[in-house]
Amino acid sequence: MPITKMEVERLHPNSILWDAGRGSVAGFGARRQRRNPVFILKYAIGGRQRWHTIGRFGSPWTVENARSEAKRLLGELAAGKDPKEQRRDAEPVAAGITVAELCDQYLEAAKGGGVLTRFNRPKRSSTLAIDVGRIDRHIKPLIGTMAVTAVDSRAVKKIIQDITIGKTAADIKTKQRGRALVKGGPATAARVADLLSGIMTWAVDEEIVSVNPVHGIRRYRGEPRDRFLSEVEMAALGSRLNSGIDDSGRPFHPFTSAIVSLLCVTGCRYSEIASLHWSEVDFEQGCLRLVETKSGKSLRAIGEIALGILMCQQRRLGSQFVFPGAKGNSPYQGLNKEAPRLFRSAGLEGVSCHVLRHTFASVASGLGYSDGTIAGLLGHKGRGVTSRYIHRPDAALASAAQIVSSEIWKLLKLQTPTPGGSDNRV
Repeated sequence: MPITKMEVERLHPNSILWDAGRGSVAGFGARRQRRNPVFILKYAIGGRQRWHTIGRFGSPWTVENARSEAKRLLGELAAGKDPKEQRRDAEPVAAGITVAELCDQYLEAAKGGGVLTRFNRPKRSSTLAIDVGRIDRHIKPLIGTMAVTAVDSRAVKKIIQDITIGKTAADIKTKQRGRALVKGGPATAARVADLLSGIMTWAVDEEIVSVNPVHGIRRYRGEPRDRFLSEVEMAALGSRLNSGIDDSGRPFHPFTSAIVSLLCVTGCRYSEIASLHWSEVDFEQGCLRLVETKSGKSLRAIGEIALGILMCQQRRLGSQFVFPGAKGNSPYQGLNKEAPRLFRSAGLEGVSCHVLRHTFASVASGLGYSDGTIAGLLGHKGRGVTSRYIHRPDAALASAAQIVSSEIWKLLKLQTPTPGGSDNRV
């Protein structure tokens, strides 16, 4: 059947709806990549397939108007005129925009909440900081001066290749004592291409360009990481946490033991614990009420071990963070250096803070918990409509959190946290 208004309104992200049946127009369709549906026309000219964006769904582009425009364009094609070339000629302003200028416009929109993630939420400030780094260190140096309309599949493949072979590698001083080691490689190239695709998708939505040149370009996809700690490795980690010093006798920061221990027994992401606010800790209900996570607000059931660790932390006057930084009202940021030193001294190879999250899931699976329960413990995005109305941990999840965290604590062979101490150690 021909496309209807209702079908376009219900179109899911990353999907295409084609006109079909009696009264349809060949090649006419509606596509939604992330944000708003747009009407498109797919055609071939000179042996090459092309995509033409008619316009964004909504006034003046109703289904009927867009279908009529598609018929008109097909008539132009029959006369030997390419709609894509005609649009470029008719849009001198868009043709004059460089990739660097487009990136700046994109970041301005993203900082204002105008760019949404796949969870239909504005990008977080930490994500935007990463985007800025990838734009400034890869995209702008390689294709920043190129006109947006000149970026095609060949240019995209070239930027992926250049980043992969390390053409943008650099050692950049970021602050007084900071530095950024830009190495490149296939994984970095893939992430930059993903960002460029998002920028171009936004440009299509804003009708700056008609197609996303990154769409359909193959790029590196690594195997999912399945690294988790064995029982022997967990005992080795626990031994270092208990001692509080590395193999050279140098002590760890007092927050290191507490944060790493919490990561082990909660399965939380590093950023969720390192930047934890006191207002997000609910001691009465035995849970964390995280305000900002990868998928938005999240309610996490935690066991008594985690609650005990949190009770051991002293509150700093004037700070909202459980683990405050040395200066100003900011969270502690030294774990990026302390955690690798801890893992090395424990003899753990290829281990990061995220491996502790994998380990939590592995232990929960070994105890017989279902994928759904483990997803709930880890705070994966729920699909149920009723989840937004739940204000306390599910009893089953609370029980699972208690059992899993107790099992992990036993494997770590750590001392039981005793609130009321004079320092911040577990």
